Amino acid sequence: MPHFSCPVAVHANVTCRAAGVAALREAAVPGVPPLPPRFLRHADEHTVVGIRAVQEAMAAFGPRPGNPQAGATDRFAIVAAPCSAGRPASARTLVSLRDGGPVTVSPHVVPQCSLHAVASAVSVGLRIHGPNVGVGGGPEALSEAFITALSLLDEPGVEGCWLVLTAWDDEPTLDDRGDLPAEAVCRGVALALDRAAAGRLELSLRTVPSIAAIDNASPTFRTGQPSLAELAAFLDRAAHAGGGDRDRDDDGCGWSFRLGWGAMVHLETAAARLGARERRRDAA
Repeated sequence: MPHFSCPVAVHANVTCRAAGVAALREAAVPGVPPLPPRFLRHADEHTVVGIRAVQEAMAAFGPRPGNPQAGATDRFAIVAAPCSAGRPASARTLVSLRDGGPVTVSPHVVPQCSLHAVASAVSVGLRIHGPNVGVGGGPEALSEAFITALSLLDEPGVEGCWLVLTAWDDEPTLDDRGDLPAEAVCRGVALALDRAAAGRLELSLRTVPSIAAIDNASPTFRTGQPSLAELAAFLDRAAHAGGGDRDRDDDGCGWSFRLGWGAMVHLETAAARLGARERRRDAA
């Protein structure tokens, strides 16, 4: 059955409470070219944590085979999938409009709260010249992001893809002014998909019949849309997998969910892929 896959060269996860977003707007990341001054001054919280996740992943990006510029991602595509971005800024705008009239409404709310704001900020701020697009916007953001990213990898001139995912861990309840509770947690996850990489982690999109018998028996298999926090937890586990004291029956780290139209998104380590092949052999 057909399936599409790509190694994940590097990934990063950023978690920030609402009270800490202001400091994150100006914070630099060692080893990564700085953003233009005040670049994130008016940016939505999703943009701030999303671009920070990409910066932290870029800091860990090594040389690409055949490319003399270490860590070069300037021809990567960018797919950003924010989930319910822009709501606090929109609420504050409506409050300002009610209390002070049109003159109090900032023009920045339109570009900074659009679906494409995160992808555009990553492209402009980090000088990445591949195609960039925002997808999702709602509860299906993860599935739409994976499908779009794997599709763009076949476009001419695209050397790889930054997949940027953002969401609140729990949708925050705003006060009467539209302000966020200080403890609300916004999360950003960035994955660099690079066919030239030799990453320990692989992203794949597969039709269900080819692996249904295996995945239905796996404790990591799930249906329905997972949360971004669950994906981040898997990536943390995958980053520390592969120790010599693992149980023989442990097939490594795998994370899957089924799409509604008969396919599955799957992330797995090299150890998990080996375990799947062994299960197929034993079943035969």
